[in-house]
Amino acid sequence: MLITLVQPTQPPITVDLTAEGTPNNRSTSLMNHDKLSALEERLRAVKGNDWFDPMRATEVCLVPNIVVPKDFRIPYFIKYTGLECPNTHLRSCCNKMVEVIRDHKLLIYFFQDSLTGSTLSWYMRLDSVKIRRWKDLVEAFLK
Repeated sequence: MLITLVQPTQPPITVDLTAEGTPNNRSTSLMNHDKLSALEERLRAVKGNDWFDPMRATEVCLVPNIVVPKDFRIPYFIKYTGLECPNTHLRSCCNKMVEVIRDHKLLIYFFQDSLTGSTLSWYMRLDSVKIRRWKDLVEAFLK
């Protein structure tokens, strides 16, 4: 009995189920091929993203052209996971950033350091066109 498996990025694979050998060997071989195919597909996707190009980096940065003062020390933030009170978290961040509280770019930029997990993923997906001021970020965060 022959079964043909078709994968979109690979030529068809023919497996002879009547071949000698234990079923575990055949399934391990198929699993290894699947893992290799997935890895190759991921490498092709990553290869298309040129994150090291300075022009590409400015496109994906929420706060481009930021200047961090030389003597500024990044405070330690308690990480927000989405389970805590968002108002309390915002107050805590503002208290820690009091040294640069009037610099909206720094507030927006360092807010990511106070996030983790899905909240950090949310921040990374924000649109720089919509988030121009600290108030914009606060409103988006509270939503």
